[in-house]
Amino acid sequence: MTVTEDAPVGARHQPRAAPGRSAAWWWLVAACAAILVVVAATLAVWWAASRETRTTSYRVLGDLAGVRLDLGDADVEIDGGATAVEVRRVDRFAYGAPSVERRSVSEDGTLSISSRCPDQVLGSCRASYRLAVPDNVPLDIRTSGGSVNVTGVRASVSISTGAGPITASGFCGFLLRANSDAGDVRALSECSADRLELRSRAGDVRAVVPSGRYQVDAESETGTVRIRGITNAPDAPFQIQALSTSGDVSVEAAR
Repeated sequence: MTVTEDAPVGARHQPRAAPGRSAAWWWLVAACAAILVVVAATLAVWWAASRETRTTSYRVLGDLAGVRLDLGDADVEIDGGATAVEVRRVDRFAYGAPSVERRSVSEDGTLSISSRCPDQVLGSCRASYRLAVPDNVPLDIRTSGGSVNVTGVRASVSISTGAGPITASGFCGFLLRANSDAGDVRALSECSADRLELRSRAGDVRAVVPSGRYQVDAESETGTVRIRGITNAPDAPFQIQALSTSGDVSVEAAR
């Protein structure tokens, strides 16, 4: 009988990378990282050097039937009681790219102002507006994310914003409609408006009105609801709607 044994399998040796090739790879990575650092530093210096604040003011003469604002991601302040419409715009921007404004007056006498920042891969742009308006000039204000503050306005007002808060103080008009997706909504009315419509999906809603009788619709799906100091009557001459999905809702008489 012949006994045979399998020959031992020889170990397989992995080829070693050449030392020169590995060093070259790390040098390439280091060089790319250094270039990125230099580019980032250059852009930062350029951005800081090109930052600019520009203020533009103008008046709109003549009788107006209304003012319509479509201002993108801008903060807005409105003051009532003026003799003419006065506009003050402040642009903060870099790389020489301020917001672009367009304005016109329609045949029915409505002043329309729109503003948008240009599309930018780098840089920043931000605008803010402050307007003074006469009494009895209705306002329609729309922003995508800025805050809206209305003070002492005696006219109907409609406000819609995406993520910003809305505050109307010293209001006295026929209708106030204020709607924010994510911000708080507050209305402090000097007189009993025919109708207040205050809505927010994620923010708190608060209405402060003169004491009296109102038709009140106040609801919140997950927040608290409080009505204090006023009489809720279905036959009242004035209406208040205060709604929030997740915020608190408060309707109360002024002290």
